[in-house]
Amino acid sequence: MTRQKPRSDRGARNMFRNFIDGLRNWWAAHQPAFWSRLSPAYRSALVILVIVVVWIASGVLTGSRDNGPAQAKTNDTPRVQVALLDQVSRNATITVRGRTQALHAVDIKAEVEGSVQALHFERGDHVKKGQVLCEIKTNDRAAKLDQARAMVAQTEKQHDVDLDLAKNGFRSKIQVATSAAQLEAARASQRSMEIQLANTRMVAPFDGIADDRYVDVGDYMRVGDKCALVIAPEPFLAIGTVSEQQVGQIHAGDPATATLVTGETVQGKVRFVAAKADDTTRTFRVEVELPNPDAKLRDGVSADIHIPVRQVMAAKISPGILVLDDGGIVGVRTVVAGIVRFKPVQIISDGPDGMWIAGLPNGTTVITVGQEFVNDGEHVEAVRAGAHA
Repeated sequence: MTRQKPRSDRGARNMFRNFIDGLRNWWAAHQPAFWSRLSPAYRSALVILVIVVVWIASGVLTGSRDNGPAQAKTNDTPRVQVALLDQVSRNATITVRGRTQALHAVDIKAEVEGSVQALHFERGDHVKKGQVLCEIKTNDRAAKLDQARAMVAQTEKQHDVDLDLAKNGFRSKIQVATSAAQLEAARASQRSMEIQLANTRMVAPFDGIADDRYVDVGDYMRVGDKCALVIAPEPFLAIGTVSEQQVGQIHAGDPATATLVTGETVQGKVRFVAAKADDTTRTFRVEVELPNPDAKLRDGVSADIHIPVRQVMAAKISPGILVLDDGGIVGVRTVVAGIVRFKPVQIISDGPDGMWIAGLPNGTTVITVGQEFVNDGEHVEAVRAGAHA
């Protein structure tokens, strides 16, 4: 038995078929001329192309609308973390990075030419003032000295004879003066030869340590060639440079302490403060005199020089918040009424637990996180450390 479909279903299908037929008839009457000339394959390709273009365009437009909030978020005011400076009274100490240096260090140099005949020291020897270190062969210098002495003896006798004859009127004053001049010339020649002979023996100018030897026996030395380096062990210096802001606080005679990289700490005093800045660095040389009775200090050792200057109000900070302005001045970035402001500071002391600075009013709002991402004059949102966003 065949089951018949309801009349309502058949009516709907007929209506849909009639709609499709009408749409086809309308399209056949109104379609563009170029469309009718296209093959079915090209028609399908064109339809697919139109669908793809519409789909891409809809994505671009949607993406542009979605990026609106992100763009707005980028333009938000930057947020930085800040803290308030809490200042206390503190002994201001200027710390200078420097090194040790011997006050007296001299290269012993040859004053005459010749081959090295003997050396009377080794590196590291303690030498005394006047001790012979290097000897140069005398060659004919001793013979020339004997000749000069003989000439002096002869001219002395001749001058004595001229004086006796002059008393009896047998020599004029000019003849006596001539013989006197010859005598002085002979004596001068003798002294010159004595000096040349003495200079073949190079001696230590002071008590010290022979720190280096530049020649060996048999080497030929010219005038100015170095034989040895002698260093006086005491006193020693610790030298460094200070900035234009610090130099006015340091004076000769001020107490100072040098902490060497070897772990030694030596008490001393400021010996010299330069009156003229270095043309390149614009800093001033400072020398601290250090006692060295046991000759334990060595030349060229890195040292931190600490010079106490006065009592100041200072605040403790992390060195990481320090910044440099365009002129190379050290300072911090602060927030004043929501605007970033650079403020120069003076470094009082530096240690493993933090850095002490002065030059800012108590309660100054200092940027502690984010200072490297903002500029002077920029509007920011300041958040105190530990506050919730």
